[in-house]
Amino acid sequence: MPMKKKLSFLILLFYLSNSNSQSTNRIYDFFGGKTYDNTTLFYRLQFEINNGKVSGYAFTDEQGKNESKSIIAGTFNANTNKITFTETKKILTKSKQHFNNQCYLHGTVTLKLTNNISEIKGIFIEQNKAGKKCKIGKIHIISLDSHKQLKQKIKTEKLLAKKENKPKTKSKTVIPSFEINKKLIIKDDEEVSIFWKSNTIKLDIWDDAKEDGDQITITFNEKEIIKKYTLKNKKEQIEIPLKKGENKLVITANNTGLIANNTARVDFFDKKTKHQIITQLQLNKSVTVYIIKD
Repeated sequence: MPMKKKLSFLILLFYLSNSNSQSTNRIYDFFGGKTYDNTTLFYRLQFEINNGKVSGYAFTDEQGKNESKSIIAGTFNANTNKITFTETKKILTKSKQHFNNQCYLHGTVTLKLTNNISEIKGIFIEQNKAGKKCKIGKIHIISLDSHKQLKQKIKTEKLLAKKENKPKTKSKTVIPSFEINKKLIIKDDEEVSIFWKSNTIKLDIWDDAKEDGDQITITFNEKEIIKKYTLKNKKEQIEIPLKKGENKLVITANNTGLIANNTARVDFFDKKTKHQIITQLQLNKSVTVYIIKD
């Protein structure tokens, strides 16, 4: 992580030390950083604790070039507040590494819930499927409740400064935007891989903003399945059979509509799992989605 971004993250934690946060249920959403070799990447855990079992998702490098989403599973010790968890399977990644070289995180962390700050801190080790170590480092993430209170705190401070006619100062704190119902944004020439269970791929394709005449062409395994389709607010639904292994879906912008860039909302359905993607493309540019069928 660049020094400026890393400093902003540390400032964010400083602000949080003065805010109140308390989780009221057994479903949690924490974000912050994982640090290794003087590098910090944003890291997020969304998980549930049920009878000592931990299950949910891990997000790494959100909004970055190696963004990924993994399934996690583990255990929670109520006496020590220790969580031991593992990323069991990648389900989405922007990384161009081959599947067998993907690294999976194993973490041992402490869940701390107080009136001042709710946080998770601990250590992790990453290794690939062959057992080769990739990274060793630390995790420090804070609750979504604390994040929301920080945003409100800064908003209130700005209003007070305005009332007192204080000169405007540029905020040094960067507050990342993390949606609970998260959508992955991919842009010109970017690639993403989704690891798949079912035998078919179901797509919903539409313009989820203002209709402005955006046109796209979609190819699947080198065959055109949609040509110069004008996106509407009404969803277009498609179902395609998959072959085992790698399937390649390419979305290309045929124009940029009335409002640049060309944007399309595409939801991918794999049984009960939904992957939400937004493409942002310049004229004649493409994005590639690899569907990896188990």
